[in-house]
Amino acid sequence: MDRRTFVIEAGKAFPVVVGALYVTGCGSSTSPSAIADVSSNSTVVNGHIHTANVPASDQLHPAPTTYTSSTSSGHAHMVTLTAAQLETIASGGSVTVTSTVSTVTGNHQHDFTFRGKK
Repeated sequence: MDRRTFVIEAGKAFPVVVGALYVTGCGSSTSPSAIADVSSNSTVVNGHIHTANVPASDQLHPAPTTYTSSTSSGHAHMVTLTAAQLETIASGGSVTVTSTVSTVTGNHQHDFTFRGKK
């Protein structure tokens, strides 16, 4: 076989090899994570609600974290989740937590239920 024929034949095989590598990946047998950002609307208290969000990155690397809710009626609340609660959400479970007390519009709290998306 001459050099020209070899190069042409090798060029024909290149897409097949690349396709096979794409299909097999890098030898990983794991599927993509189904963990996603999770948002929760609070219970209604004093005629208003708040929203709090838990990013997927916090679920993937759980550590005790405090989140600030959305502002409503001129105030916000803090919502704290433990590492164990973040793990529960990451695995598709559900967690309900109570916010800090707001003194801006009267002493009140809200409950937030976070539901994992697996």
